[in-house]
Amino acid sequence: MVDFGKLRGRMRRFSQNQSISEESNLSGVRRKKIAELVEERGSVAVRDLCEQFGKSEATIRRDLKKLGEQGVVARTHGGVMTNSNVIADLPNEERRLVRSEEKRRIGRAAIDMLAGDEVVFLDAGTTALSVADDAYLRPGCRYITTCLGVARRLRSHEISNFIMIGGSYRSVNDSFAGTLAISALRSLTFDIAFLCCAAVDTNRGTIALRDEAYGQVQMQAIDSSRRNFVIADHEKFEATAFMRTASFDDLSGIITNREVDRDSLARLKNTKLEIVLA
Repeated sequence: MVDFGKLRGRMRRFSQNQSISEESNLSGVRRKKIAELVEERGSVAVRDLCEQFGKSEATIRRDLKKLGEQGVVARTHGGVMTNSNVIADLPNEERRLVRSEEKRRIGRAAIDMLAGDEVVFLDAGTTALSVADDAYLRPGCRYITTCLGVARRLRSHEISNFIMIGGSYRSVNDSFAGTLAISALRSLTFDIAFLCCAAVDTNRGTIALRDEAYGQVQMQAIDSSRRNFVIADHEKFEATAFMRTASFDDLSGIITNREVDRDSLARLKNTKLEIVLA
């Protein structure tokens, strides 16, 4: 004779275990995506991760704690950054963004290059966000971007003369890629493009990204622009990435911060690139 009470109890336990297993799998996928996002951007605030994944702060903090225990990321006050970018002695707990001051200077130097009437492509990346923050200084320019975060920054600074290019959303750098984005870029022409990258290799004379899909977008943007300037902080000269998107021959110049190491700077000065130190 079947004991339906026991059977229902077993079924409830099975359902609970299955739900726990599914949640565990989803958490693993989410943590992997968080790690990829942090690796691409260098650092991310907790509130941005909550918005990105539609999860509570408590859930995201548990994810970051787990990733921190695994040595994947380093937690900071209000955010997280790549473990490889950990600075031994942070000035204070309020420094949430890695190299934010350097990126701010690079962003201002990029805006200062503009006459004020150009068509400007802003790439996807944290340094491009710094350029967008100062875009109000050149309101006569027309800005084009594939990055949702850049578009939001432009809108927050009351810049209305910009175009947001869509496509397949890439959470790794909060941007759009794929055939739709590439097709749109192919139909446009830019006076200047400010390009982000994961690595600058001064020995090989190349720049590279870690995301293959967005790499295709960046290559099309380079082809569509009359002048191409890389915006990269000094740490990018020590990093590596597998997706080469351009050689120095494809570029007009590089805007970096004055803390770039002497060897890299010496190799840059031996090229035909215009070098801007912020």
